[in-house]
Amino acid sequence: MTPARPARATLVVAADSPLAAARIEALLRTDATAHVVMAEPAEIATIATEHAPCIVILSMSPPGVVRTLERLTGGPRMPAVIVLTRAPHEAWTARARRAGVRAVLRHDATGEELAAAIAATTAGLLALHPEAVAAAPAAVGATVAPSSLTAREIEVLEMMAEGMSNRAIARHLKISSHTVKFHVASVLGKLGARTRTEAVTAGIRHGLISL
Repeated sequence: MTPARPARATLVVAADSPLAAARIEALLRTDATAHVVMAEPAEIATIATEHAPCIVILSMSPPGVVRTLERLTGGPRMPAVIVLTRAPHEAWTARARRAGVRAVLRHDATGEELAAAIAATTAGLLALHPEAVAAAPAAVGATVAPSSLTAREIEVLEMMAEGMSNRAIARHLKISSHTVKFHVASVLGKLGARTRTEAVTAGIRHGLISL
């Protein structure tokens, strides 16, 4: 018997203008199977909670993103967030990553780009427009594209940058030290680093993390 596929996450959309909201809704409605819910920024936390698990899609300026993420952090469960903005490099910050941002695209992203970002987010990966990390020079010796790091690996890399031990990271993330060790090894391998310091340096150069 073929196992049933897991239910697709609801897509909760909020924008800082009616035109932007209509554009995103039109792109998403091309998929007849997508469950799309439109929300006002002020009610995003309530809507996201009602439709958990969900993926939140924000189409707004960086200041608007910050305000909306603050609303979301008050909920019982932080959803994954996709941001569409005119300034991708301003949206991809350590604060945003900690608040659940997993993809950053330009405000005029195509339907294909948005679909790819949703697929990546669902798989626990990152999807970044080149402008989101353009401010940082490429890391020398990196073996893969930085966006191949998973969202969890980004979290671990940020904590490594803060000097946290594997045990401290495990306590913070509520996972085992063995799992943290696995994530650290994966981060080092993907960034072509031999040490934690080299991994952190590569992460900073790629724009994946900031100090």
